[in-house]
Amino acid sequence: MTNPHAAIVGPGFIILPVMWILCILLCILFSRCEGSAVHAGTACIFVAIIVTLVLWFYPRGEVTERTVVIYDDMYILRTAIVSLLGIALFIGIVVVAAFHCFDQQRAAAIKQWSY
Repeated sequence: MTNPHAAIVGPGFIILPVMWILCILLCILFSRCEGSAVHAGTACIFVAIIVTLVLWFYPRGEVTERTVVIYDDMYILRTAIVSLLGIALFIGIVVVAAFHCFDQQRAAAIKQWSY
């Protein structure tokens, strides 16, 4: 007998991580290219974002009468917290990248000159 409260892993659980790993690898690969191919990595990330949003908001299907429906009262709060953490992570990565890219580099003397 199966547990009606057991979580069933759907195809999105497999599709999303594999897609994001491939997109990040393609972004790294295309960042080493020359010409207009450099922008293909950014396009891969945008496609991954669009697919993620479609899978996130796409209705999962009709609920039949035989199915036990469990309502999650904390869904909105949990989604808001995850969204805020994702936004904070994105802002943090942008800030770290900005400080890393725009940090002033100074030449250091190999040895001290004395007169």
